[in-house]
Amino acid sequence: MKISFNNIPLKITAARLFTSPLLVLLFWMSLKGSGYGSTPEELVRDLKPGLMLAAFILLLLQQVSDMVDGYIARKHKVVTNLGKLADPLADTIANFGAYLCLMWVGLIPFWLLFVMYVRESSVSTLRILAAHEGVVVAARLSGKLKSLSLAIGADILFIVLFAAHYYPGVPVEMVANVISWLIGIIMVVSLFDYYFAITRIRAKSRQE
Repeated sequence: MKISFNNIPLKITAARLFTSPLLVLLFWMSLKGSGYGSTPEELVRDLKPGLMLAAFILLLLQQVSDMVDGYIARKHKVVTNLGKLADPLADTIANFGAYLCLMWVGLIPFWLLFVMYVRESSVSTLRILAAHEGVVVAARLSGKLKSLSLAIGADILFIVLFAAHYYPGVPVEMVANVISWLIGIIMVVSLFDYYFAITRIRAKSRQE
């Protein structure tokens, strides 16, 4: 029986959207017993490793699915305009959920989530405006680098979180600070890259 790949990439993207709240829920459940007034050190010390591991596995599955849906779409030539817009949205929601969890335990500063929010909302708005004019802007290299840095950063911080639970001497704060600044710089560069690129594309489209 011949398998149709027309909707598989979009279904994988949709699954990534719907599993993001589950990741946050698993993370919250892993910390629930610590109490809301706990310090970051107490939260890390008292977390439930099993639930935290489940959240981490779900995060890895989301990251793998991001590569799989893009591979299927390109290989079987079923890249769609909807997919070009939905895929970055799914990545944004997944990353925001993961980093919101990491901020909860004090690994990520608030300013990084603010920069992430500004970058994603600005780029999404620019892409929607361009799409309204009939111009679909696919992911750029800076956007792919941003997504890769967010994925690797989240993985490292989840691993550091596990390590800190069992070995209190792990330099959690130093690792988190380095990752936060690197990701922050990449997101700002990506924002300006998309802004100037989309501005040029829209101007060219109006002249044609």
